[in-house]
Amino acid sequence: MVVIFGAVLLISPWLRNATAQSSVTASLRSRWRVPTYEGLTLGKSKRLDVERVFGRPEWSGHPEDARDNPIPSLISYEYENVGAFDGRTVIIMDRATEIVAEICLYPDYRKPPTTLKDVLARYGELYTERDGALGPCPTAQEISRYKPLPQRKFPFLMLYPGRGMYVSIDSDLKVQAIVFLRKCA
Repeated sequence: MVVIFGAVLLISPWLRNATAQSSVTASLRSRWRVPTYEGLTLGKSKRLDVERVFGRPEWSGHPEDARDNPIPSLISYEYENVGAFDGRTVIIMDRATEIVAEICLYPDYRKPPTTLKDVLARYGELYTERDGALGPCPTAQEISRYKPLPQRKFPFLMLYPGRGMYVSIDSDLKVQAIVFLRKCA
């Protein structure tokens, strides 16, 4: 896996104050690096680059929103066990421009799990932890309305802004997804 590296702000893993979270979000956005995965640079690479790297997709169509409604402005290419990753790789592209906007990696549940410990060994401890209910890049308004619980809630997200990615961790401390975003908007 090839990822662009950059400077990262180290923040306490359990953020409790909405004002602090708001300033952290602004800092994350300003420090977010455009990632490259398997030679595909988000915001630059196109559909033909994806097909050159991974071949024809096993499935293509419109990704769905949280309510299972197709998003016609986007196209999704899905692959199994491609590149250096065991599991499902989903490439989300703008339908009109065919530019890669997001890459999601979902580990194969039939294989030994990727754990929090594996993530820390591979990507390091310079990350920001965020409650999964907020998502990786909440707005200031979403943060101001958010009421954190006294204990960690699952899934939680490990944001690596210098790598342009986040990792979703479940209650068993296993990886649910690794997501590369062009920007934290």
